[in-house]
Amino acid sequence: MTAPLIRTRALEVGETNLKVTGSLMRFILAGNLIGLPAISVPVGYDKQGLPIGLQIIGRPWGEATILRLAAACEALRSETKKPASYFDVLKGH
Repeated sequence: MTAPLIRTRALEVGETNLKVTGSLMRFILAGNLIGLPAISVPVGYDKQGLPIGLQIIGRPWGEATILRLAAACEALRSETKKPASYFDVLKGH
């Protein structure tokens, strides 16, 4: 599922779309409940320019493995444009 559009009105008052929220969270619940390491990697953009992410969930204590896999996935990306709202946590800006 690609990122859902956020309507302008929702920015002012907020909104909850339980169907979309459920779809976005369906694969993270088990990992969170039993403590599996996970990471989300940007893999591109859909036709509307919205970001697409790949979620990788590893076995217990498998952080090193999923970090290596995430780095390999990012290295394969040919398109590296930054979203309109971007903050580099490593550079602090």
